[in-house]
Amino acid sequence: MAAQMSLNQNETLAVTAHSPSIPQKNIGYLIQRNDLMDDEENEEDEFSIMSETINICTQTRLNRICMRSGLIGKYVKQIIPIHKPKKRKIKLMDWKRYHRLSVIYAFIDELEKDYPAICTVTVIGKSVEGRDIKMLKISNSDAQNSAVWLDGSIHAREWISTAVVTYIADTLVKNFKKLPKSIINKDWHIVPILNPDGYEYTHTRDRMWRKNRACYDGKYGVDLNRNFSYGWGYNGEEGSSDEPNNVFYRGPAPFSEPETVAVRDTILKSTTPFKVFLSFHSYFELIIFPWGYKKDPCPHYLRLLEGATVMARVTRFTQFTIVPE
Repeated sequence: MAAQMSLNQNETLAVTAHSPSIPQKNIGYLIQRNDLMDDEENEEDEFSIMSETINICTQTRLNRICMRSGLIGKYVKQIIPIHKPKKRKIKLMDWKRYHRLSVIYAFIDELEKDYPAICTVTVIGKSVEGRDIKMLKISNSDAQNSAVWLDGSIHAREWISTAVVTYIADTLVKNFKKLPKSIINKDWHIVPILNPDGYEYTHTRDRMWRKNRACYDGKYGVDLNRNFSYGWGYNGEEGSSDEPNNVFYRGPAPFSEPETVAVRDTILKSTTPFKVFLSFHSYFELIIFPWGYKKDPCPHYLRLLEGATVMARVTRFTQFTIVPE
């Protein structure tokens, strides 16, 4: 079924001081120099002093301060590295706002770390500008499973598609043991951001940018949704365009873009057969299934129509349209 749904690990230092205690004015100086700490280091680095506890900085910075204040040799007996377990930086992920690429990727990486028995994160390709295209696979590793594909933000400005896809991933993973067999007998392949370059561009430059960031004839962007091979360019300028400055530019050739190549290669190289392919979009309340390039009914048309009707019902659309493309 194919359809579109519109710390750095740092050593801590134990500093053993002689008697008499470090003068209070020097302690105050060290504490006040919190500008020597990077913001991220403030969260991760811990420093302890036996008999006098002072939260300060890394060893080189400590030495520099102590040398200026005359503490080295007079008060410091030894500096002992203490190895502590690496702390993970948890970047806040919720569904009350839209997040940047780094937060989305950190979220699926955390799912893999917290649920290693069912979650695997892989890089299925690189974007035009060299960004990773990450995929989360959720699976119980049963060899009899079939495969499901979900992707979001193939069109960069459609942020809500990424929110929906990540919410589905979170729900699947955290409730996996309670879900019915019809759900857990699938290998879920989830790509939250298929167009990472365009997605970042919508956050930094142009909120309404749709395409990727490839450049042809001095014009930027290919509509990745029109860059797949089946029926590519079949209707000329109807439904897509061969003009690079057009918002529906299909690219110079099928699979000319690394993002669509990543999808193709992942599916074709899979040893598990794919039964469902869903690409999420916004903002119309539409469920669209093949064909997209001609009006003839596709194979299994009635089954797809039935499935789309059920999907529309369970998503509680009060009004909806099912459109064979």
